[in-house]
Amino acid sequence: MPDLPTSSQVSADPLAAALARWRATVDAELKGASFEKKFVTRTFEGISLQPLYTRADLAGVPHLGTAPGAAPFLRGTRKQGYKDKIWRIAQESTASDAEAFNTAIRQDLAAGQDAVVLRPDLASRAGRDPDAARPEELGVDGVSLATLDDLNTALKDVDLTAVPVNVQTGADALPIAALYLQHAKIRGVDWTRLTGAVSADPLGEWLARGELPTTLEELYDNLAAWTKWAGNHAPALHTIGVNAAMWGEAGGTATQELAFALAAAAEYLRALYRHGLRSESVATRMSFRFAIGPQFFTEIAKFRAFRPLWTRVVTAFGATADTAAGASVHAVTGHWDKTLLDPHVNLLRVTTEALSAVLGGCDSLHIAPFDEVAGSSDEFSRRIARNVHTLLAEEFSFAETADPAGGSWYVEKLTDTLARNAWALFQDIESKGGLTAALRAGYPQQLVAKAAGEKADAIAKRRLGLVGTNLFPNLKEKPLAPVSVDTNVRAAELVARVRARRRGPQSPAPISDWNARFNAALAAARDGATVGELSRMAQASATGEGAITPVVARRASEAFEQLRAASAAFAAKTGARPKVFLAKMGPVLQHKARADFSAGFFAVGGFESIGKQSFETPESAAAAAVASGAKIAVLCSTDDTYPALVPVFAKAVKAAAPKTTVVLAGLPADAAVVAAFREAGVDEFIHIRANVYELLAKFQKQIGAL
Repeated sequence: MPDLPTSSQVSADPLAAALARWRATVDAELKGASFEKKFVTRTFEGISLQPLYTRADLAGVPHLGTAPGAAPFLRGTRKQGYKDKIWRIAQESTASDAEAFNTAIRQDLAAGQDAVVLRPDLASRAGRDPDAARPEELGVDGVSLATLDDLNTALKDVDLTAVPVNVQTGADALPIAALYLQHAKIRGVDWTRLTGAVSADPLGEWLARGELPTTLEELYDNLAAWTKWAGNHAPALHTIGVNAAMWGEAGGTATQELAFALAAAAEYLRALYRHGLRSESVATRMSFRFAIGPQFFTEIAKFRAFRPLWTRVVTAFGATADTAAGASVHAVTGHWDKTLLDPHVNLLRVTTEALSAVLGGCDSLHIAPFDEVAGSSDEFSRRIARNVHTLLAEEFSFAETADPAGGSWYVEKLTDTLARNAWALFQDIESKGGLTAALRAGYPQQLVAKAAGEKADAIAKRRLGLVGTNLFPNLKEKPLAPVSVDTNVRAAELVARVRARRRGPQSPAPISDWNARFNAALAAARDGATVGELSRMAQASATGEGAITPVVARRASEAFEQLRAASAAFAAKTGARPKVFLAKMGPVLQHKARADFSAGFFAVGGFESIGKQSFETPESAAAAAVASGAKIAVLCSTDDTYPALVPVFAKAVKAAAPKTTVVLAGLPADAAVVAAFREAGVDEFIHIRANVYELLAKFQKQIGAL
């Protein structure tokens, strides 16, 4: 048997001819309809996804011949992928106090988790003690860590040498780092054996809060000194964090998340170079945090695209390409698409999102429990989420092949397109003076707000679906209730605790030399200094960084959840959900499609549809609608029957019950017909292009539910 020709030996002409025949066949089947509208999908990143990809689409795509473990790391940083060791199972915690965190982390480590993520709360990251913080900062977005005793409690019985511990310190690492290293020293752990991260992210904290109590330049000075110190005393720790996930959580696109991650990293490379650090020393100390969005292939492409982009940045700053492999990539299934309604669907969402991050080559992964979105997770939901890691690696065997998505014409083309677009946006940010200048001008925030608005509009019109929320709602299910916490009570408890643990009044003066400052902080931490006192030691000046527009995390389902909550409150007040009467005309084939559509449309807002029978005449349908007592009546039939039905039905309903809202299922193509129907008494039209949220909110206001 003769050898088969290689792909390079095959002429492109047969492929081109085959594609031309395929397109001709498709166009014939479309019968004049637009190919682009029917088959091309436009993403929020502005990428046009084609219905068919071939090897011809990979012309000009770089790095296709590279192997896993080789620069620029398109196919990951490990030669064997996950075959020797899977990604780190780095589940994050919703605990707000040290004891609850310790209970949860010991349970999770015993059950298979192999990394610790410790995020101090808003007050601790800002360097404020509980009695100097606002109640809404305490125990929020992390664990309250005011003293060494708190850290000792949080990490009790956690083997610091067996698993990496990743501590996200906020804008300045010194206060939390001093507590953590003193904790390790008390337990007899050599600092050189510590792995994970004790990382600061000044730009991330600035963007999250909108302001900083210390100037960025002073924070960069501290970050450079901390990175140098760690290089000598704790060389396995990452010290610089880039929280790109916040852009995705705010509704941004994959392109924006990549570009702004690169821009933040470039800013840190420049700043720390000014403070005496070589690019290699900075790049290898960085840890990136990305959110995983719901678009499966886009997310695979995002994680695959990041490594070559990061390699390009690193080499532009004079470091070797291999240096880029030293950065870690932590992926989290974000909250943006998670819902309180039909919450078990979140299990499905996080599973596909986790798979996309794994196929994209993340180093560590947090898979959110299905109830995390409510603010707290129990042992059961944490176990289910943790087991998804095991399923992906052991049962589904996604750890067996390095870069299993590599070579797919679709994935490779999408990766390249996303990388090019992200690089162009990164260059745009650089042209504006870098990320700091761009943030001051509000430019990235505006881009993300625009993208979030486009997504919100798509959700409101159901072009983007959330199963159980704006599609296929289950009115009988019990939604998750957000955890209700009396912030004043919690604040009082934490204030009492820190005051009991303070070992004497300490008002340490700032020390200008960082090494002397850090050594003093270590001693002060040992002697009982609080995070607030350590923070005052860290600040050489009292000048803060100017205010910017913060980026605020949001969830896609919030508006619809408010509608359902209003419906539930209406039911609690009146004894029944708001009702809508479906006036079904004629035989089943005549009314069923629009009756089903109408019932689903109104169920999204918590309305109960009534009216089981069908009607032969519009007069009888109108009489039944009025007799039902429903404040909304929907006429369900076909376009060709509406001219005879609508005027009679609408006028009859309005004559008998003027305040009843008359709705037509469908929207006539002729504007004159629409105007005539409105003149007859039709108030609204519901259809597949309608803004579902706006109409349901309007209906709820009309009946007094909202």
